[in-house]
Amino acid sequence: MRIAYDGGAFRGFQRQPGLPTVEETLLRALATLGLAPRLEVAARTDAGVHALAQVVSFAARAEVDPEVLRATVNRETPTAIACLAAWRTSPSFHARASATSRTYVYVVGSPPPEGFEGRAWVLPDERAFPGVPSRDLDLESMADAIAAAVGEHDFAGFARPGEQRGSVRTLLRAEVARASWAPLWTFTLEGRGFLRAQVRHLVGTAVTVGLGLSPVSRIAEILRDRGRYRGVRAPAWGLTLTGVTYPPGDSPPSG
Repeated sequence: MRIAYDGGAFRGFQRQPGLPTVEETLLRALATLGLAPRLEVAARTDAGVHALAQVVSFAARAEVDPEVLRATVNRETPTAIACLAAWRTSPSFHARASATSRTYVYVVGSPPPEGFEGRAWVLPDERAFPGVPSRDLDLESMADAIAAAVGEHDFAGFARPGEQRGSVRTLLRAEVARASWAPLWTFTLEGRGFLRAQVRHLVGTAVTVGLGLSPVSRIAEILRDRGRYRGVRAPAWGLTLTGVTYPPGDSPPSG
């Protein structure tokens, strides 16, 4: 299934006892079809993070019509979740392991225009940057700073404290753009895989650079030193999973 959801309504994707999660909501919907599968997901988004193109796969012994599946999920879940497409895959397909890349977009506004409530990091942010007033972010400095993260690196310095897995990841693309019609910036990061909070730490550092509070070399320095990250973590609600790519034979339908 390809699904979209408003992360503000959930405590992340992964099932947690007593908390509203995307996984638990999907499992309740699938139970109405007599299914109790183990769900595999392309990216386990954290609490508050949104998705426009999350991919979820599961194995089922019973024959399930994809259109019935899609309609059932949409009927049995709140409006914060939408099943955009459902399809049959080969037995070897795995939403996470088969993916070749994931793309996230992070939105920052200083401040953002109306309609971006709960979808963008609002500046000025007294908690993250005490005493720093609203100002234009330096696009060129942010682009130069985050470009240092492209390639294969040990991202231990941008990992969440206590991260136990290996911290080497490959970032394929890191782009920053500014809207022509509003003080709105987007960060687009594509990688083969990400550590928890990696994107938010990279964006937080880049925005600190854009405000003139850190040198352009800051991201390169953190990658080099690999010490514990002590900078600003961009809030979850500005982040959206916008795409997951697969080899041609495993690609989801475009509809």
